[in-house]
Amino acid sequence: MSNRLDGESGTAPPGLAGALVTITSRLVGSPDNAAVLRLVTEVGTGLLGATATGVMLTGARGLEVVAASDETARFVELLQTHIEQGPCVDCIAAAAVITATDLAAERDRWPDFVPAALDAGYRSVVAVPLRLDGTGVGGFNLFYDTKTAAPQWQLDLAQVVSDLAVLALVQERGDRRADRLLEATVTALNDRVQLDHAVGLVAGTLGITPAAARALVLGHATEHGFVLRELTSAVTDGTLAPADLTG
Repeated sequence: MSNRLDGESGTAPPGLAGALVTITSRLVGSPDNAAVLRLVTEVGTGLLGATATGVMLTGARGLEVVAASDETARFVELLQTHIEQGPCVDCIAAAAVITATDLAAERDRWPDFVPAALDAGYRSVVAVPLRLDGTGVGGFNLFYDTKTAAPQWQLDLAQVVSDLAVLALVQERGDRRADRLLEATVTALNDRVQLDHAVGLVAGTLGITPAAARALVLGHATEHGFVLRELTSAVTDGTLAPADLTG
């Protein structure tokens, strides 16, 4: 991962699709945790053009620094874990991206972190959450030695890489991966049958086409934040009337 992708501010660079193919192919190739974390730091200093990067994960003893592109970045990351202050700490707590395009202007926000980061040579930071089930379980820090306002494509790519890294870190290893894939396939097929059954019930009860019934079921699940499997089960077992979907 050696070349930064340069695009106009707010637009994705031409090579972004190829970069994502490279990233995902490495993550599904049964990497160990160290390889996953190394890939994350490579993306940060390569594609995203950061001066340095670091990764934190929540552990039994609190935040732990699990990867860094160099010792300076590791020191600044460790500082955040000790003083419990800084952009990465905030991004984990909020499960949201935290940006500081001019660290010198953030002294009130992080009074202990900012002087140390400036002394280390960093002038701006982007902190991206590693998320699992909507909760921040870690953070991906991008440190820049100049005042930097990252374009949206860079923020989006950093979040995609962070999410993919979490998936890679929590997946099964070895032969168990194939077993889990088989289980997922069976579950997906069962879900498909149950969805078709629910769509048929809704279409027949409301006197609408199957396509309209499918759109109604899917739309209701999305609008109300329901797990689709639970919604279709409620329709098929009679606990949710088709007419209720039209509300």
